[in-house]
Amino acid sequence: MSMVRFRTLGLAALAFVALGCVALAGSAAAQSAAPALSAADLALAEAFIATANSADPRVRDAFLARHMAAKPMLPPAEFPLILQRIGATSGGVRLTSASRRGRFIRLIVQAANGRTARIDLDVDPAAPDSLLGVLPVATPTPYEGPRLTAPASRRELAEAIDRRVRFSAERDDFSGAVLVMKGAEVIYQGAFGQADKDLGAPVTLDSRFNLGSMDKQFTAVAIAQLVEQGRLSLDSRLIDVLPDYPNRDAAQKITIRHLLTHSAGLGMLWERPKWERLTTFRRMSDLLPVFAAEPLAFEPGTQSDYANEGFLVLGAVVEKVSGQSWYDYVQKNVFDRAGMSHTGYPALDEIAPGRAVGYRFGDDDPLGFGARRPNWTIAVWRGNACGGGYSTVGDMIRFLQALRDGRLIKPETAALFTTAAPHGLADYGMGFENARAANGRTIRGHNGGGPQSGINSEAKIVWETGYAYAVLGNYDAPFAQALGGDIAEMLALQD
Repeated sequence: MSMVRFRTLGLAALAFVALGCVALAGSAAAQSAAPALSAADLALAEAFIATANSADPRVRDAFLARHMAAKPMLPPAEFPLILQRIGATSGGVRLTSASRRGRFIRLIVQAANGRTARIDLDVDPAAPDSLLGVLPVATPTPYEGPRLTAPASRRELAEAIDRRVRFSAERDDFSGAVLVMKGAEVIYQGAFGQADKDLGAPVTLDSRFNLGSMDKQFTAVAIAQLVEQGRLSLDSRLIDVLPDYPNRDAAQKITIRHLLTHSAGLGMLWERPKWERLTTFRRMSDLLPVFAAEPLAFEPGTQSDYANEGFLVLGAVVEKVSGQSWYDYVQKNVFDRAGMSHTGYPALDEIAPGRAVGYRFGDDDPLGFGARRPNWTIAVWRGNACGGGYSTVGDMIRFLQALRDGRLIKPETAALFTTAAPHGLADYGMGFENARAANGRTIRGHNGGGPQSGINSEAKIVWETGYAYAVLGNYDAPFAQALGGDIAEMLALQD
């Protein structure tokens, strides 16, 4: 999840995006058959599209009076805004497909200019004709070119990756850098688009991109190191590490494991009234007053919900136990040890050579049918323990290789942290995503970014074979993730 504040998505949408639902868009996994819609679902979908295409506010009011849930997760005022903006920016959308995804109805729509996008309708299980929320997401053009279906030669693999990358780059669905390696062997590398459109500066392999939530891996490694040293336990209670934590009752219940697995009952941070994106801070503990005194969303350990705040707390834990700032600790114990010389946390007002500017679709263009604009107006002051650092494709490959090779933490610790955790998020361990390919191999790492953020990147490694890739971009999610997902599937096939 990116280090920005999404004003138009609402809190339910924030949680939905953070859980990785965006990550599947455009990948072969996302194109697999989904359950057919019932007649009632199809009627709701068609009514939504007809309402979005209407310029009459009375039509929107009538639709929402009938179909907005009694207790929606999206703020009620956002429903008519989303409907109005879809119609205004698209010239009218056409429904091309609809399917069920759990409690969501996923709509694929096409605008008058031919661009496609996705709208997820969050249906109330207790009232199947009522909507808890709506999440419109700009999506890349689906790739329908040839795909690898078996192990290939290095040349065939590189050519297949190049076809896939150029398909997106030529349609302006991807701006960024791509690197694919196995060990010291470079299988594919390429840079596309512009790092700064105003200056006409092209993206290079040395461009530094905002990582979004990918920094959670660094925080997880820091915690793992302290656990290995016996200075901390996964079952340590927060109160025993941070005795001055603002919510003492919560600190007595929350463990380090809860924080790592997003099961502590904390939130996303951006929705807190005290959060200000330009707030300056030096240590992770400086940010605790923004949220830590608030009531928990649920009892720790009873469920999981993606939470940026949990990793900020983990950053404060690293500071308390190590006696260093989180920035100093990860620099010395993660970046330096992995050879990551181009990774860091420049402030928004700092001159940072090689930093790519993010480009986002505007708040008034939720489906991405218009032009992108720089994301400076929503960027935060500085990245932190939950995300927002800057890195290169080379450095992210170095991190993944150092993690797998045992240079950062012991192999058995890495296996524990990168394996899906019981009672945690789906396909998520402790600070790491863990997806399983069709042939059973596991793809571990993290992605970052979100819709309307100008941030989206992904770097992962096939754990069994060591094939690694980094796709770092400066457009909204899920544009780079969709590309990364297809590359991951190709690499999982290789011996």
